[in-house]
Amino acid sequence: MKIISVVKASCIVVLVSTTALAHSQSVYAIRGPWIDETEKSVQLETLAGTYTVMTMAYGACQKVCSTTVRRVRQLHDLADQRRLSLNFVVIGLDPVADKPADWAAFRVEQRFAAADTHFISGTPAATQRIARSMGVRYWRYGEHTLHDFRIVLVSPAGRIVRAVDHFDDDIASLLP
Repeated sequence: MKIISVVKASCIVVLVSTTALAHSQSVYAIRGPWIDETEKSVQLETLAGTYTVMTMAYGACQKVCSTTVRRVRQLHDLADQRRLSLNFVVIGLDPVADKPADWAAFRVEQRFAAADTHFISGTPAATQRIARSMGVRYWRYGEHTLHDFRIVLVSPAGRIVRAVDHFDDDIASLLP
């Protein structure tokens, strides 16, 4: 991992370099600990055997994250229409700020009632590992977490097989 630090207005901005689509390790094997919006421990390995749509979001973000989650919602609706069985996982980018109670409220606010949708958070180290494996760059700028728009499709074996990197890309291209 290459880390670039920039000093600006007495705050340090850290840009975390990420890998390309192919990653040697199964996304499902990335160590946590992970916790969901109900404060239960989550093991990503339990997702193995099924396609999973994954993205990362920051609860306080009103720009990229709201668009990302809206696109995940559209993809979920499309998968339901096509009767596809998928998991959907939104991973918190800021483990300090994004608490299980916040994700639970977010779930209700965004009307994600389905049991196949999970909002999880991890430690800062676990968050960095999963972001790197998913090809998501993020960094702190003052009080904000800035990040890429990226939604990935993970195979039943845990390999990233497709990604959408722009909010106006064809979201249906992620469906298996």
